[in-house]
Amino acid sequence: MNLENHRLQFLLKSLVDNTISKEELDELAEMLNQSGDNTDVHSEMKSIWEEMDSSNNNINEDLYASIVSNPRFLKSTEKKGVKILGLNRNNFIYYAAAILLVCSFGLGLFFYKYQASDSATKHYTANSGDKKEYNTEHVVLTLSNGKKIILDQAVDGQLTKDDNAVISKVNNGQVIYNLSNLNNENKDGKLVYNTISTPVGKNYQLILADGTKVWLNAMSSLKFPVSFTDKERNVELIGEGYFEVASDKTKPFMVAAKSMKIQVLGTHFNVSAYPEDNLVEASLVEGAIKADNGTSSLILKPGQQAILRNASGQMKVQGFNSEEVTDWKSGYFIFRNEPIDEIMKKISRWYNIDVKYQGVLTEEAFGGKYLKSNSLSELLSSLELTGTVKFKIDGRRVTVMQ
Repeated sequence: MNLENHRLQFLLKSLVDNTISKEELDELAEMLNQSGDNTDVHSEMKSIWEEMDSSNNNINEDLYASIVSNPRFLKSTEKKGVKILGLNRNNFIYYAAAILLVCSFGLGLFFYKYQASDSATKHYTANSGDKKEYNTEHVVLTLSNGKKIILDQAVDGQLTKDDNAVISKVNNGQVIYNLSNLNNENKDGKLVYNTISTPVGKNYQLILADGTKVWLNAMSSLKFPVSFTDKERNVELIGEGYFEVASDKTKPFMVAAKSMKIQVLGTHFNVSAYPEDNLVEASLVEGAIKADNGTSSLILKPGQQAILRNASGQMKVQGFNSEEVTDWKSGYFIFRNEPIDEIMKKISRWYNIDVKYQGVLTEEAFGGKYLKSNSLSELLSSLELTGTVKFKIDGRRVTVMQ
């Protein structure tokens, strides 16, 4: 095998192992585009593809459907004389992917095949029993038809249209839903929903069709109607979000967060409802909200928060520090008399780490203000200065020691 084929083999294996860099990915795409009918390319691809399939015989149905419906695939099979009938599913997927790649369709489908089955693209917090999967790299918008848009890679401008809304990304990173250019009336009267989800280590902002502004913290998701044509403006939150609700007294704004439902008419508030936490917190910054858990309800004033504990199902009201609760919006961690396990939950969501504990947890309460842009080691070193806790970093695993 010559040097060029050695390089091709290295790049293909790096692609499969998910270790390929952006520059190497560009290099591989260029080699495939220039390869034409090169048998060495096909041989290398087939060898790696079969090696992958030997450990996973369940070919993804979405990948199969995407290939067979693609016009480039149909044209290529006709041109190359490939007979689809008689090929088993695994062989068909290989030939289809090879044809699409060599015809400059790009790396997408081949990349999608291994990425869909690679557990490295999923994240489970070590201190959580929750099984929800999170993309660890990108902010993703899922449209009503299931199509996904990678928002932090999308260029500014109009992204797409969904139902009766134009969806755009502006230069400060916000996503905006705009109804002004389309007929606001939904043809069948049914609400159409989108979902935006954030990975570890990233926040995101969007403006809903009614003008409500939403900030999502890391590892969070918001499900919302494309347009609010119902009597209420209902959204569903997992994780943490900050809302500046556009006033509309005729349509109350409702946030469902685990077993708490928050009703507002026009206000600013923060909701924290991570699956792994044993409580939901609704913190009112401005205006008025009503928190309801199905059996009782509380009316909050600015500076108050409703806390609903999962175990007891009871809500209580207490005061809170606005800067502390909304620190994540400003790029800070602000800890005020918090135990180390609660602090490590917040840190793990931002730095994508698994947390382990060695020995008995300290009862010491910690405080301080730390920039999220600092490295993990800098933050942990600052916490160690208290002299009551130590940390050991081993890759993505952080061990907390007495």
